[in-house]
Amino acid sequence: MGGVDLSLRLLESLEAVAAEGSMTRAARTLNLTQQAVSSQIRQLERVVGTPLVDRRPTGIELTAAGEVVLKQGAALLSSAQAMVTEARLAATGRPDPLRIAFKAQSTAHFMPAVEAALRQQAPELELRPIASHTLPDEIDALLDGRADAAFLWLPIGDDPRFTIHPLLQEDRWVALPPGHPLESRTTLRIADLADVPVIGPRDGMPPAVVDFWFIDPRPDGTRAVFGPQARTPEECLHLVAAGHGCWIAPASTVTYFAHPRLTWLPLLDAEPNVLALIWPKHNANPLLHLLLTQTRQALNPLPPATT
Repeated sequence: MGGVDLSLRLLESLEAVAAEGSMTRAARTLNLTQQAVSSQIRQLERVVGTPLVDRRPTGIELTAAGEVVLKQGAALLSSAQAMVTEARLAATGRPDPLRIAFKAQSTAHFMPAVEAALRQQAPELELRPIASHTLPDEIDALLDGRADAAFLWLPIGDDPRFTIHPLLQEDRWVALPPGHPLESRTTLRIADLADVPVIGPRDGMPPAVVDFWFIDPRPDGTRAVFGPQARTPEECLHLVAAGHGCWIAPASTVTYFAHPRLTWLPLLDAEPNVLALIWPKHNANPLLHLLLTQTRQALNPLPPATT
């Protein structure tokens, strides 16, 4: 490093602060005290020789230098984790299968590329998929040990037991029944759904999660109309096709589930869905970081090198 004394823990703290926009929330994510995180950021600023964060009333933002350190630091963290993973695999031989809870419609567009990359980097690693339908299914699989990690949609409620790595954002779309007055539109806004029942799972879901998916309350303060409950995408699609209401889902759902009777329209003013990879904080399996690295590379591939 040419004399630069740089600890990876300092980069991890900056990454957490950037993701959370708060020292306190970053400390919770890292299982540290707020004072420890602040101290590590100051130490990193001394190493670099310039301020890396701006503390503002609305939260913490990175300076231009902080953005550079964040970007380059992510590559260093990834390389370090890959080194540790490969060393442990070389020492222990074939690892146990990595069990991943997932929803097929949410991951089909990137998981084949992730698995192909993992086979190249760790040919002895086996990914074992565990299909799930709802957030409680995925959380239960993680907590009872049936799954090592899960690809799921945020939010998951206020649950400090997990390490959360956001991966991508998707716009929200609305499935409408045949003959619905809105089906001739090309786009929708939340206000257009004022009297339309919304279909989806609610039982066993944290209230904040239900509020997010059903957009309740609406921006004008009115309450959403709850339609019939359904656990699986297929059940949601059936209920919509039968005229019981609409279903609000991520954009990837539209391309995965074709239905001859439904109209799908983008919901322009809704907060986007965020897909994340999560695992229990007590899970120290280094293969999880390899999975995270390969997933991020599949979603954001590096540009080709110029000659």
